[in-house]
This record gives sequence, C-alpha cells and structure tokens, in this order.
Amino acid sequence: MSKFLLLLLVVSLNSAATPNSIIAIVNDHLITRDAINTKSDAQKSKEGKLEAVNQQVDILLQMDKVKQLGVKPKPAAINNMLKRVASQNKLTLEQLQKRPEFGEIMASIQQQLSLNGLKELISSKAKLTISQAEIDQTIKDNPASGDDIETQIRIAQIAISSIDKTDSLLQSQDDLIQALLVDLSIQIKQGKSFSGLAKLYSQDESYKNGGESDWIIQKRLPKDFIKAIKALKVQELSAPFKAGNGWRLVKIIEKRQVDNHLKTIKAALIRQKKNQYFSNWTKKLRKDAYIEIFDHKL
Repeated sequence: MSKFLLLLLVVSLNSAATPNSIIAIVNDHLITRDAINTKSDAQKSKEGKLEAVNQQVDILLQMDKVKQLGVKPKPAAINNMLKRVASQNKLTLEQLQKRPEFGEIMASIQQQLSLNGLKELISSKAKLTISQAEIDQTIKDNPASGDDIETQIRIAQIAISSIDKTDSLLQSQDDLIQALLVDLSIQIKQGKSFSGLAKLYSQDESYKNGGESDWIIQKRLPKDFIKAIKALKVQELSAPFKAGNGWRLVKIIEKRQVDNHLKTIKAALIRQKKNQYFSNWTKKLRKDAYIEIFDHKL
C-alpha cells in the first residue's frame, strides 16, 4: 500500500475510530491506540505513550526483517515457552491449549522468539573485540570476591560397581572390588598403563576414553569423592574408595584455577557490545523507513 493511500485511510478512519484511532504509520503498517494500551503508570503520560509507540515501531520494522530473512523459531523452543507459561499459571500444557486466549499467547511467543532469533542473527555479524583497558576498567568498577576463583580438575578413574563372586562366595562384593582395585593400583605403580587398565576394567562410561574426564568443578563432586582426592597431587594415585554405587581408583591429570569473575566480565562486555550493535542496526532500519507518529493523539 502506498504512503499516500495510507494517509487517505487515516483521514477516512479518524472520525469513525475514536476508541481505537490510528496514532502512527510505519511503512505499510498502522499502529492504533489499542496497540499501546497499558495500565502502566509510566505510560499514562504522553512521554510514556510515545515510548510505547516507538517500541511498537521497532517491533514492526524488525518483524518485517524476520519475514525477509526467513527467521523462524524452532518448534522445541516454542514448546518450552508454552510449558513455562503453563507452569507459571499452574496449568498443564493441555489446559493452556484449551484456553480462549491460547491463540494470542502462541502469537506472542512466536513473535518474541522470532525477534530473539533476529537479534542473534544480526549480532553474530558484528566483529567485536574487547580491549584489556575495557576489561581492567570493568573489573575496577566491579571487583571480584573470593568465591569467584574456582578449582577445576581433570581426572582419570577406574570405577567398578559389581564383580563376579563365583569363585569367592565367602567374600562380599565390596571386599572383592577393593582387592581388585588394590591389585590394579600396584600394577599402575609398576608401570602398567592406567588408560589401558581403565579400558579393560572400568564400568564407567569414561572407560572409552581411558577413564579420563573433561574439566570438572571440584567442589561439585560428591562429598566422598572430594574427601578421597582432596590431598592428591597431580598424577598421584588415590587409594581405592567408595563413592555412590561403586568403588573407584582415581588420579588427577591436571588442576587449574579459573577466575569466573573474569569470564563474567568478558561475557557482560560482549553482551553490551552486541546490544549496542543491534541498537544501531535498528536505528538504521528506522532511518530507512517511512514513519509518521501523530503526537497530538497521545
């Protein structure tokens, strides 16, 4: 629809649409008073209403780009959002789907997820860098606490939870497993490969990787596990110990101290720059669009 025809439409509807009059034109879209209707105290003022109109302008322009770029939310994301809305309202998903307002809820979720997807897509094109000066200044403004330093470890383990008792009916499972791990410990100290023995004997999924783990946050391990390895040095072998449903023989491959505060600072700076990049991109959308806001109607 041409801008001229839209203006004619505004003129023709003004007299008949007082309860829901048109207050803005954005390219081929009309924004009515109902679109910004809110009970928010901040938006009862003219300034608040104007802010709401501008938010709606941005949404319309961004949704046009969503369609143009083919941004579509994944069904799983929509379903998760619906489950969250249902849970917040103490409903099952099936009950929510039967509500008369379900169509509006679905449309709102699809729009929000589409806008989020657009922001991710556009922000991913930004070539962002963080200077050391920016990091230093942000850390100065937001100092770290002692809890921000975290110990992480990589371990190798042989974990056994059951063993064949056929030949030793008088001994318990625990005694047999412990004896086997003691024997494996002796073999390892005599030069046998920990990795090789883990692949042969370990009943944990990590056996496929020679018993080795990825980086683990030490304090999140079970208490029995932490107690057994707390004093271990790197490459030192633990005594066999019971943790959870089985027994383990463990050595620490690597240790490191991770400054979570630094990670948080870097993530916050990147997020801030992405938001600014997207904000500038949105301003360009507005600059290239036809926008007419009828302030006197607010």
